[in-house]
Amino acid sequence: MTKIEQLESELSQKVNELNESLNAQYLLHQRLKSNTKTLGEIENLLKAVAANLTHSNEYIDTLKQENRKLKLSCDVWIKRAIKLEFDVLSARDAAKK
Repeated sequence: MTKIEQLESELSQKVNELNESLNAQYLLHQRLKSNTKTLGEIENLLKAVAANLTHSNEYIDTLKQENRKLKLSCDVWIKRAIKLEFDVLSARDAAKK
């Protein structure tokens, strides 16, 4: 094999290696683009989840406040009911005497 043929063979081998490398780089670039798109979609979903969580937390706080008010109101009604029960029992006792 002459020196020129040897150089041509080496050059051909290097071109093949370069083509393989370019193909690998292209595939990696395509995967990177796909992953970037997927991450963008996930980011949008996470933003929506965060917004829903904030809304849910605000709603929970509102319900807790309403629950406190109802509990206080219930306590007032229980006190009234006990007082009325006592008044009724006192009136019965007074009527029996």
